[in-house]
Amino acid sequence: MAGPTVTDPVARRADPVRGGRAGVAAALLVLGLLLPWNLYVGLGIPGTPVWAFAVVAAATVVSLAGLAVGRRSGPERLQLLLGVPYFVVVVGFLVFTTIQAVRYGGTASVPPGVGPGAWLGTAGALLAAGPGIGTGRRAERTVSIIAIVSLVLGLAAAVFNLHWRTRFVLPAIGEPDVGTAHLATALAALLYAVVAVIPLVIGYRWLRSTRLAARVATLLLAVSALVAGMIVWVLPVGREVDAFHGIAQNTGISGVGYEGYLSWVAVAAIVAVPTVSALRDDRAVWRRAVRRCLLLIGAWCAGTAVLRLADVALSAVLDLPAPPYNGTALMAFDLLAAVLAWWLFLNAGRFAPGRMLTTLFAVLFAAVVSRVIVGIALVPRSEPLDPATINAVFGNTLVQQITSTFDVTLVVLALALSVIAIMTARPARPTASKPAGPAGPAERRAAAPRKSASAWPTIVIPTRSGPARIVRPGHDDD
Repeated sequence: MAGPTVTDPVARRADPVRGGRAGVAAALLVLGLLLPWNLYVGLGIPGTPVWAFAVVAAATVVSLAGLAVGRRSGPERLQLLLGVPYFVVVVGFLVFTTIQAVRYGGTASVPPGVGPGAWLGTAGALLAAGPGIGTGRRAERTVSIIAIVSLVLGLAAAVFNLHWRTRFVLPAIGEPDVGTAHLATALAALLYAVVAVIPLVIGYRWLRSTRLAARVATLLLAVSALVAGMIVWVLPVGREVDAFHGIAQNTGISGVGYEGYLSWVAVAAIVAVPTVSALRDDRAVWRRAVRRCLLLIGAWCAGTAVLRLADVALSAVLDLPAPPYNGTALMAFDLLAAVLAWWLFLNAGRFAPGRMLTTLFAVLFAAVVSRVIVGIALVPRSEPLDPATINAVFGNTLVQQITSTFDVTLVVLALALSVIAIMTARPARPTASKPAGPAGPAERRAAAPRKSASAWPTIVIPTRSGPARIVRPGHDDD
């Protein structure tokens, strides 16, 4: 049987982190106001419409008011109502960028996307309205809806982008002169779409699961995504890591799209309090959560290694001036990170030496960081035909963009896994024992040798006449 679940009794008991939840929610809401919401709206975005920023600011103030209501033990329904304007604004931004992506897909127009400000603000608003959302069936129903919508939007975006990338090359595949080149281009586009969807599918399984380990993995992924979004936007190198400066486009354009980031942080905010309340010093739960995260890292790094190989082959078919050894080196770093993640995935749950596992987790972190660095340093550069396409928010001179904000997310996630490996490798604290003394009659009887339960059947000889009964001892499932 699988690990423990986050059940209603755990969620209904006294909230030990309620004060901390309010502080975290307020900080996330303020940070959400300071970071961009898309390519057109937010602090630091040139030409931001005043009315749009005013709407976001007003929704933030109303959501912060919900925290004040909660501190005065106000009705939970009122907290939820005060969070509704913020949710409406987030959905409005989501619908707007989805419509724009479909409308201008396959053209030079760049969709607005959804920035880290919306991710942070969504998490803060949901934490602020957490008591109003409730627990148990209502929360699970909300989580299921978010997960399904995320997967549907992500798959639809990947299919649309695949269509736009192949609509002109598919009809010419049968031509003798350019058929091979067009076929290679179509296959490369298909690989990019499949790899972009992999994290969404893995994340969807986590979101739909009620197991405590899956909820912990969701929290780790969401926190990593929020930290990565801030890093890519604030640091100047963020423009090289992600051409959109951390403002997520739809799935397929820049790897993982906003469909994944928004759903991860939203579900994490909903389940954060019951998950943290149910979490104890249970190393088995931590190990299962770590293995889930390792699966995600291994799958993504293996997928990007395949993309590197496809790019080398495509450059050879199209006779592009791309050094093959650069692509080979990039693929080698991806494979190294993937192999390490898969090995740890297979062995982290076993009784492997703690020091060796801790060392390998540190090596995995170094490998994930290195693949981001070489993904920028070894990619050829060229000046764009239209320099106006590079502005203060998006655009760089890289010929090819495979690295993205999700790669930085995995860097933060790998760092978190290394810390968890160090903490879980420590020996458990010994329990307090009673001082030694002369044993009484009852203790001597309790200390008498007993037959230990084993896997062999025990034959019980009845006192009355009748056949012997074979009794097997019970076994506890995991």
